[in-house]
Amino acid sequence: MRIFGALMVMWLGMASWANAAPPLEVYGRLPAIDFVALSPSGSRFALASRDGENRTLVVRRTDGQSSVATKLGPGKVRDLRWGGDRHLFVLGSSTIYAPVVGLARQEWLGGAHIDLEAKKSFALLAGSRTYVQALFGWYGERTVGGQDYLYVGAYTFEQMRPTYNPAPEYASLVRINLESGKPELVAKAVGGRTDWLLDTSGEILVRGVVDPRGRQFRLFAGPQGGEAMLVSPIIQGGAQTEFRGLGRSADKLLLLESTDDDVLLKEVSLSVSTTPEVLSRGDNTVSGIFDRESNLLIGLDSQSSEEVRLFDPALQRKVVAARKAWPGTRSTLISYSRNFDQMVFVTTGDQDSGTYWLVDIAKKSAVPIGRVNPDIPDASVGSSRYFTYKAADGLEMNGVLTLPPGNPGKGLPLVVMPHGGPIVQGDAPGFDWWAQAFASRGYAVFQPNYRGTLGRGEAFRKAALGEFGRKMQTDISDGVEALARDGIIDPKRSCIVGASYGGYAALAGVTLQQGLYRCAVSVAGLSDLPRFKAWIDERDGSDTRSVSFWRALTGATKGQDLTEISPQRLAARADAPVLLIHGADDTVVPIEQSRVMQKALAAAGKPVEFITMPGEDHWLSTEVTRQAMLKAAVAFVETHNPPQ
Repeated sequence: MRIFGALMVMWLGMASWANAAPPLEVYGRLPAIDFVALSPSGSRFALASRDGENRTLVVRRTDGQSSVATKLGPGKVRDLRWGGDRHLFVLGSSTIYAPVVGLARQEWLGGAHIDLEAKKSFALLAGSRTYVQALFGWYGERTVGGQDYLYVGAYTFEQMRPTYNPAPEYASLVRINLESGKPELVAKAVGGRTDWLLDTSGEILVRGVVDPRGRQFRLFAGPQGGEAMLVSPIIQGGAQTEFRGLGRSADKLLLLESTDDDVLLKEVSLSVSTTPEVLSRGDNTVSGIFDRESNLLIGLDSQSSEEVRLFDPALQRKVVAARKAWPGTRSTLISYSRNFDQMVFVTTGDQDSGTYWLVDIAKKSAVPIGRVNPDIPDASVGSSRYFTYKAADGLEMNGVLTLPPGNPGKGLPLVVMPHGGPIVQGDAPGFDWWAQAFASRGYAVFQPNYRGTLGRGEAFRKAALGEFGRKMQTDISDGVEALARDGIIDPKRSCIVGASYGGYAALAGVTLQQGLYRCAVSVAGLSDLPRFKAWIDERDGSDTRSVSFWRALTGATKGQDLTEISPQRLAARADAPVLLIHGADDTVVPIEQSRVMQKALAAAGKPVEFITMPGEDHWLSTEVTRQAMLKAAVAFVETHNPPQ
């Protein structure tokens, strides 16, 4: 580590830039800084800065007195987390493929511990002869008997060996001594996949167990044994009950419970048989905000609305006051200190490609930490807003419309960009690197939040069940039709581009549907639903929650034919050129899905290109391949749907 008297990450300022579009490569660059996290006291914050594929960890005092920087090198950093003000954890992932021990290709999470006082570090579980060096659960840091420990979920090497034992074993609760690095067993999972909730002294307060078939959730008090305090069925389609942390006092628990009709975030008493208090209803993007010291629930945060609601009016006033620094701009609370005296926000929107800010309530200041995309001038950021419309069946829909910089939006060529997931948080106005790249080249970009998208209530989510490739698909084209009616786009000049489920939607747009798009680009997209279901069955088992979810979403539970919604099976109907891009190390959608689509299109005499990205995962985590994908996708669209 090295000590610097000056700031490592400098604010680049709002300089005056030329209006010419920046090189396409800058849109494909990974964020210059991310994972900004305040220590509990607010005396320090950490961030990961980036130069190409190399990462640097920066820890800086909030009073600006000094910074500490250490090079992390290349790799996929996923998060930074604090354990008190002394301990900092860097989490990252790697793609693991070990067929010798029966492991299919999958992404594993690992981590490193940095002791800022002792100025030393070690990789978590490194050198252990008992536990695999990977993390399968995160339960936080605790001080027990004067010694600091980190609590994680871990598998033993013995569990990784091929076995004919029909009763699978699950990750155990392990604590790691943060001075020696030595792991110690705390509790074994019994009866299914187990999550634990610990009190401030490291004792197991409750444990939640999902049975091996993924059919039932049970809640128990204490580390082992006992009668279940709560038994809840896991609903077909992905809904379930799970605990999210402590409630507003140490004898209460925060539960997320999905039912056939609603989603509830509620507080349940552990000591008294009382009626649970519902804290949030109908918004499945709401999560708890917890005190940095006691871990008690102190508020709620909604991803869909950006609303932060703290129970203490004094704390709420601090958040409201902080946001006054950016009127009319999308601002997201990223991190906070005890009592919210210091906070970190990120802003994004028109004339802002992403900026991190440090707020100090006592000083009444909001100081920029750094730009997320410093090579994209403010003048090159296209405006974005919600566009509302109705689906063919009358369901109220919305999507994000991004326009070329300085363009009023009349008769534009269009790139339709459905999000992945598919049942995830929807797109919202703000800076999106992929959408802005196309907008900088003269295209309107439409990101439809089709049915099933989270943040619109349970009725909207459940409207997707059985509609995979059906109404979920026509929701997208209904949005294109509405844009054309308003004169914003030229419907004869549209292409469809997407990743994951968005990649499937792109392929479906030129096979299940015809006459809509001039071209389709699928990045890591599904193409053959029966083949994909068989892959999930083999990976997860044929009687699990993930399989039940796919059956309900695709309509297989109702006997609907999956071949009818499989673009690979309908390749002969493709009416536009197709570009397929896929990472070789994809553990979410196997690259085979693009390979079979390419073969089917080629056999049918349809124009198709296929690009394999060696070493890339499902999320385009490396800068080189992300830029390569972007260049190929934009060039393909410009060839088949020129912006002029």
